[in-house]
Amino acid sequence: MTRLIQVLALLTISPPSAALAQVDHRAAMYELDLSAQQMQQQQRAVALENQLNSLDARMQTEQRLRDVDTMRTRPSLTLPAKAPPAADQVSMSGFAQMPDDMLATSSARVREASQNRR
Repeated sequence: MTRLIQVLALLTISPPSAALAQVDHRAAMYELDLSAQQMQQQQRAVALENQLNSLDARMQTEQRLRDVDTMRTRPSLTLPAKAPPAADQVSMSGFAQMPDDMLATSSARVREASQNRR
C-alpha cells in the first residue's frame, strides 16, 4: 500500500514538473534563437564593413595610380622649330632705331674708352 501511495505521489508530482521543464526548455530555445540572430547580424555587419573597407582601399589605390601616371607623363621641354619669317614679313616697328651717324659716334666712344687703360 505504501508503495502504491508513493507511485501515485510521484505521478501527481511529475506532470507539473514536466510542464515546467517544457517552459524552461522553450525559454532556453528562445534565448538561443535570439543569440543566433544577434550573431548573424554581427557577421553581416562585419561583412559589410569589410566590403566597404575593400572598396575604399581599391578607390585609394586607383587614385594613387592615376597620380603616378600623371607624374610620369612630363610635358616636353623642347619647343618645336619655327621657320624664320620671310624678310618681307618682318616689321621694323618693334626694334629700336638709331641713325647711322649717331651709331658710328657711339661706337667710336666705346672703342676709345676700351683702349684707355689706367
